[in-house]
Amino acid sequence: MTVALAGGATLASLAARLGGRILGAADHRVVTALATPWERALRADDLVPALRGRVLAALADAPCVLLVTGELATRVSSRAAWSHEDPPSVIAALLGELTRPPPVDERERAVIEPGAVVPASAIIGAFAVVRAGAIVGDGCVVGAHAVLHAGVTLGARVVVGDGAVLGAPGFGWVPSPSGVTRVPQLGGVVIGDDAELGAHVTVDAGTIGPTVIGRRAKLDAHVHVGHNAAIGDGTIVAAQAGFAGSSRVGAGVLVGGQVGVADHAAIGDGARLAAKAGVIGDVPAGATYAGYPAVPRAAWLRFHAQRRRRA
Repeated sequence: MTVALAGGATLASLAARLGGRILGAADHRVVTALATPWERALRADDLVPALRGRVLAALADAPCVLLVTGELATRVSSRAAWSHEDPPSVIAALLGELTRPPPVDERERAVIEPGAVVPASAIIGAFAVVRAGAIVGDGCVVGAHAVLHAGVTLGARVVVGDGAVLGAPGFGWVPSPSGVTRVPQLGGVVIGDDAELGAHVTVDAGTIGPTVIGRRAKLDAHVHVGHNAAIGDGTIVAAQAGFAGSSRVGAGVLVGGQVGVADHAAIGDGARLAAKAGVIGDVPAGATYAGYPAVPRAAWLRFHAQRRRRA
């Protein structure tokens, strides 16, 4: 896929604005499009991210300009390339400059019950449901078909993806003579300022106190957060991860896809959880855990290396 850049620009001007250095005497070369490495017909004015060695090798004879990390710069010093310590930030900046249609407020096609608080500055998608007792903050975007139950409070500029459900009763049951009895979940949900929740995210209501998503947290599509759980400020969660009731995730945590966190487990600030990790206990701040049951990543790698040697 190729995305046209706004007006095209010389590499020198891009580097002056976004940082990095230009290789191969290509300062005045103009790029007009951002392209993926697997394009069949790359052109000389395409800018292509090549962030892994195997991608770099596959593009050896391509006429395009390469966007590479500083680590890979020595392998492309003789050809047109842009070396940058943080290429993903460059891609985000370039894509962010493109004109895109702003979201449209379609609240006339949504259900906003009397008693819900929805400011004029919010954008409500078609067929969304905002129940009485829900509070939407200034500048929020609530996607199509999303549901905000009573007791949900959104801070300012929160983005709720299409089909998300916030504040539904949590999965709480106790034994009873008839089998099991549901525990009422009355604590609601609180979402901090500038948080973003992807499509089909579900956040259950807390039992007594709220389930909490911190400021600037980013939850990918199909993430589930159980009742009484808390996700810290600035934490980033990839798709299909799940957090059981009363789990605690600190600030600035990176959570890979399909991670599962058991109830009452606590994840320290700045920790990293590798994809598909099964976390059944606490994880220290700053640690990187992987595997099931999740252990420090180095131990997990040693274990699998030993298994392969024995095989």
